[in-house]
Amino acid sequence: MPFIRLGSIRRSSAMSALALSLATPLCFCQTPSPATSPQAQAAQVPPKPSDVLHAALSQVSQTMASLNISRWKAPGEVRGATQQNVDSIQRDLNSTLPGLLSTADASPTMVSAVFPVYRNVDALYDVLLRVSQTGNLAAPQNEATAITDALQKLESARADLGNAIINASKSNEAEVIRLQTAIQQAAAAKAAAPPKTTVVNDGPATSSSTPPKRKKKPATTSPGTTTQPPQ
Repeated sequence: MPFIRLGSIRRSSAMSALALSLATPLCFCQTPSPATSPQAQAAQVPPKPSDVLHAALSQVSQTMASLNISRWKAPGEVRGATQQNVDSIQRDLNSTLPGLLSTADASPTMVSAVFPVYRNVDALYDVLLRVSQTGNLAAPQNEATAITDALQKLESARADLGNAIINASKSNEAEVIRLQTAIQQAAAAKAAAPPKTTVVNDGPATSSSTPPKRKKKPATTSPGTTTQPPQ
């Protein structure tokens, strides 16, 4: 294994350990965007995830683009693993995360839409943490400081996003409970209401005390008999 002297045995040993831990960069996988449907909004609409993360993600992107890892004082395998991690961060920022943020911004109250963003940012933080640990040992002071600042900014934004998800979840649960209570009260009121009586009007009723009139039958005469009018 190639070895670059860092000024002390302890520093070199730390670099060798980092070479083993950073050998395989973390790959970001895009979570399928859940289908969204119109639903009742909570009383307090949470902020859009892109607004919560914008400043931190911009700082991370600018910091990663400014690094010159080839000049870091570290073994070749350490620099190579770090560069792979930096490349995966940039791919995530440019390709995967924008789609997730678009879906989450469209439904900021839906935990199922926002949580994939949080999970992605959490993985992004882990990779950036590895880069920061290596930079603290091998990078120039200005680059190491820039990475640390970006890491802290991302950590704060991640915490804010997590709080927003929790608050949205609580609001959704409260809305569900309110609707269930209203449905139960409406059902109870309907069950307690007296039954309605339906009256059908079929026309004027016939009095039972007045017998129906009978038609008179015409008088009949026997053949050969002449009926004379009375004188």
